[in-house]
Amino acid sequence: MNLILAEIMPKGGVLWDSSHLSAGNMLAVLIVLLLICIGIAIDFALVTYCIKRPSRLSDGVPPLTKRALPGKVVLLLVLVSVGLYLVNSLVYGLLFPASSEVEPHTILFQMLFLQIPVLLILFGVVRSLKTPDCDRLGLGREEAGRMLCLSAVFYLAAFPLLLFYNWLYQIFLDQLGYEFYLQDVSQVFLMPMSGAVRAAIFFAAIIAAPVFEEIIFRGVLFPWLVRRTGFWPGVLLISIFFAGMHLHLPSFLPLFLLSVMFCVAYTRTRSLWVPIGMHACFNAVSVLLLTLMG
Repeated sequence: MNLILAEIMPKGGVLWDSSHLSAGNMLAVLIVLLLICIGIAIDFALVTYCIKRPSRLSDGVPPLTKRALPGKVVLLLVLVSVGLYLVNSLVYGLLFPASSEVEPHTILFQMLFLQIPVLLILFGVVRSLKTPDCDRLGLGREEAGRMLCLSAVFYLAAFPLLLFYNWLYQIFLDQLGYEFYLQDVSQVFLMPMSGAVRAAIFFAAIIAAPVFEEIIFRGVLFPWLVRRTGFWPGVLLISIFFAGMHLHLPSFLPLFLLSVMFCVAYTRTRSLWVPIGMHACFNAVSVLLLTLMG
C-alpha cells in the first residue's frame, strides 16, 4: 500500500484545487487535511513529552537482541517462506492460467496458502525452542489493547512526515520522467466485486497482511539483523528489504521511511503490537482513500 497523494493532486495543480476533483476525491482531500492537522498536534505533544522526559532509544536495543532467534532457525524460516511462495506461484498459475494481473482471488490465495502456513510454522518452531512464543516475538497478550491504541497515535504522528516526503519523492520521480502508477495490489480495490469478497479483501489488507509482514520483518528478521550488524545498520537493511519487496518504485521512499518508523517504535515500546497497529492504520487509510476515489 502506498500513500495516494499523487492521485489526489492534479498534475501541475495543488491539493485544494477543487475544480479538478470529484466528490470522492474532495472527501479524500478533506480526510488527508484532517489527518495532517491531528498529526501535527500529536507531534508537538510528543516533542514536549520527550523534552520533559528524555529517554535513550539505545536502552531498547539489548532487550531486542535477546529476542533474536538462532541463525539456523531464521535461515530455515526464510527458506520455507521462499519455498512456499514458489509453490504458491506455481499452483496459482496452474489454477488461474488466464490471470496476468493481481485480482481479488490472488490476495485471498496468498493469505490462505502462504501467510497463514508460514505463521503456523513460525509459531511451531518458536514453541519448540521452549520459550513463550508470544513473549519471544514481542506479542504479549496483556498489553495488546494499550499498545494498539498507542500505535494509532504513532501513526497519526508519522502521517504528516510521510506525506511530505512522499510529495517530494513524487516530484523527484516526475522530474525524471517517471510516471506515477498504483501498485497492482492497490488496483484490486478499484475493481467491481461482491460485498463478501470486498470484506474479505479488506480483512486481508488491513489485518492479515500487517500481522504477517510485521511478525516476519520486525519480529524475526529485525532482531536477528540488529544482533549481527548493530541497530541502525539493521534498521537500514530491513527497511530496504521491506520497501524493495513491494516491487513498486513510486512507493519505495515512503515505505522505507515507514519501515524505519516501525523499527524505532518497536524498539522504543518493546511490543510488536505497535508496528502491527501502525501498519494496519497505514493500510486502512490507503484503502479508504482508494475507495473514495473509486
